[in-house]
Amino acid sequence: MKNRNALLGLVVALVVATGIVWWIKQALVEKPVVDSAPAKPVVHAAAPVVPHQAEVAAPTAPVVASSANPHPAETPVATSNRDADLNTAVNGLITTLQSGDVNVFVQNYLAPSMMEMAKSSAEARMTQNPNATPEMKAQMEQIMAQQLTVVIQQLTQQLSQYPDAMQRFQELATALQSAQTSPPQMNEAGDRATYNLQATGDKNVPSSLVLVRQDGKWSLDFRSIMQSTAPLPLFIANSLNESHDFMSMMQGGE
Repeated sequence: MKNRNALLGLVVALVVATGIVWWIKQALVEKPVVDSAPAKPVVHAAAPVVPHQAEVAAPTAPVVASSANPHPAETPVATSNRDADLNTAVNGLITTLQSGDVNVFVQNYLAPSMMEMAKSSAEARMTQNPNATPEMKAQMEQIMAQQLTVVIQQLTQQLSQYPDAMQRFQELATALQSAQTSPPQMNEAGDRATYNLQATGDKNVPSSLVLVRQDGKWSLDFRSIMQSTAPLPLFIANSLNESHDFMSMMQGGE
């Protein structure tokens, strides 16, 4: 009898223990363990704000409408240095005539064309010589340069002694100033400008005055002066015709 009661008590104890274990498992599943310490709030750092940048489009070439008949671009025509140099030369000539500076008149406005005329004449003779050599040409140019210096000195002295030189210079300056109101007649090459001086009807001045451009500079055309019948140009022509040095130069240094 005692053994039976003991067995019954053991079964009851086993059942109670099994129930306790089951209850503990259920409690763990339904109620998670909570930490007694208060949880610290988690602070999330905000991402840096990048300012919005406006997008810049890459430069593009302007669209040019194609022409049915394309042609090269035209270069605008500007006032040439030639015209500016011509005006400067004429104004300088007028100032020289008004001042009566014979030396400047001969050196700057007669000598360049005189030398070119003599050089052309000498070269023409040289080409007719079958025995001409470069050495002979160089010697000829040297002789011409020496002769020109003497001719300029002689002509300057003669003009200085010309009794009506100052009056003729003033008349020529006045006529040239009047002629500046109209553009000169230009040749096709643009190196020869002719001014009409007969607007005043003054017989003491030539009918026209011609300037030529040589080596980028303007001076009086010596050939037209030699052909003039006005007092001052005629005096210059006669003086040079009487000059042995000038005639020698015109003959090529012979």
